[in-house]
Amino acid sequence: MMKTSGDLRSTIFCQLAELLTVQDYTWEMVVMVFLVEMLDCDDLNEEELDRALETFRTYLQSQCLGMPSLVLRGILKLTQKPDVARRTLGLLPHVMEQLQGADSDARAVALPVLDNMLQLLTGKTLSLTVLELDKKLWLLFDDESETVRQLSIRLFQDIMGLVVGAEKKMKEEVWNSLLPLVFHLYDQD
Repeated sequence: MMKTSGDLRSTIFCQLAELLTVQDYTWEMVVMVFLVEMLDCDDLNEEELDRALETFRTYLQSQCLGMPSLVLRGILKLTQKPDVARRTLGLLPHVMEQLQGADSDARAVALPVLDNMLQLLTGKTLSLTVLELDKKLWLLFDDESETVRQLSIRLFQDIMGLVVGAEKKMKEEVWNSLLPLVFHLYDQD
């Protein structure tokens, strides 16, 4: 599909997005896999990106096992493209919700997505997001998945770099999280 013409690829992309609006539970995982893979194309237009982002917003809340993780992988691809990354910020609250889900795979993908998104924020929005995220991150230091633990500590480290020179309340919140982090640095796991 990557080698087909742009017009045909655009038609396929639109058809995949349309199939996901029908919510045919027998095909939704397969269709989403194709849609996510098509995000590797560099010539997606604005309409296609908007459809993908709207579809991702809906399917992040899916109860289908593995679907949130798959959607997060699609969002991760978009956050790694400099020309598109800022458009993903509308999904930030939905991505943050995935940190509290029961699926370790989804949490493991949500953390790098959040790291990429935080690099795009500035000012008050960054401060408020870091305050909210800080409270969720230190709970992940105890996650059963070693990958999630490592990624949450790495994201916390990146947040520490972002709060240099930030507001006093934000610094206090981050400092309060350091004790659990120190315990985990000496954990035998």
